[in-house]
Amino acid sequence: MAEPLKTYVVAGRDPAADAKIEVFLDACSSSFAQQTIGWRNVIAPIGPDESHFLVCQRRDEIVGVLPSYAFQGPLGKILTSVPQAGPLGGIACSRDQAVDDIYAALLEAYIALARSLGCALASLITNPFSPDRELYERCVRPDYLLENKTQVLDLRVSVNDAGQPLNGSGNLLRNLRKARSNPLRVDETQSAENVDEWYELHAARHREIGATPLPRQLFTGALEEMVPRDKARFFFVRLSEGAGEMVAGGFYLHHGKTIDAVMPSMRTEYAKLGPNYALATHTMRWARMRGLRYYNWEPSPPSGGVYRYKRQWGSKDITYYYLTWITGDVKPFTRSSPEEIGHAYPWHYVLPFDQIGKEPGSAESPSSREAAWNARFGENR
Repeated sequence: MAEPLKTYVVAGRDPAADAKIEVFLDACSSSFAQQTIGWRNVIAPIGPDESHFLVCQRRDEIVGVLPSYAFQGPLGKILTSVPQAGPLGGIACSRDQAVDDIYAALLEAYIALARSLGCALASLITNPFSPDRELYERCVRPDYLLENKTQVLDLRVSVNDAGQPLNGSGNLLRNLRKARSNPLRVDETQSAENVDEWYELHAARHREIGATPLPRQLFTGALEEMVPRDKARFFFVRLSEGAGEMVAGGFYLHHGKTIDAVMPSMRTEYAKLGPNYALATHTMRWARMRGLRYYNWEPSPPSGGVYRYKRQWGSKDITYYYLTWITGDVKPFTRSSPEEIGHAYPWHYVLPFDQIGKEPGSAESPSSREAAWNARFGENR
């Protein structure tokens, strides 16, 4: 007979508990950088969000972890597993365990936590690389469900050791040759000065397309917390002549098998030089050298040019879901508007926008995927 499971909550920072959680996540094959203690330290102050790590143990061994964050907005409090950019999270659980019991224990504890904190809604994101939607639904069926897709390149079969695509389109290959022939170099110096210079590029690009830049604190915090833990990396593309102006760059999370291209960007006036192609090739080569398998571009609206750019490398769409349970008074949310929710809960998923104005209830709503993404993350991804 299996030993009984025990769940408990680690609220805020607890060095002893944090160390045990980090050891588990480093060994867990299905975990992501967005579930780690370092990422908590980066994002919790930005919301600000109250962090609550749910831990499941069998005897003295951790067998599952569910990071969660409570955010108080004007319409009420919500609980989520994925605040801020880089949407990966949910339950981290070794698949050689009795996963049904672990999922049930953690999900029940999560919903109980949401109610105890006075949250109206509790949302989780499923794992796109190890599908677990059914595991959640067998425990407690969600009240809302939103389908989304992310674009992923399997580095093991799509690029060579030099980061060159094995089955890329003719247009892609021409652009890569052009980038190699232009005066570009990649700067890997992980410094505050480089991050500050790149943030100005990032912010300028967002203003150019009418989107809101990510908070500067996200990147400065990642430099302080995630880079020293070897869970994140910045890459910068500069001109290799003259003053060496920065023309592109990006922030990347990496952990386990996955590298996430959270926010690559470039200066529009230098687009003809192909710095975005130089950045992608370099980061793919770097990821392969590190033994990473999945290059997660993260989602983009499927009707846009950024989506087509990712597809030409041979990226595939992988489905995942946002699952939401009603744990309190949801009426202030359903009687609101998408614009009000998007403004009041920045960088937090709340519920499918096409459910606003409807009576609460179960709903599968893939049709709202692009609208929800645009409201939360802008058009540029």
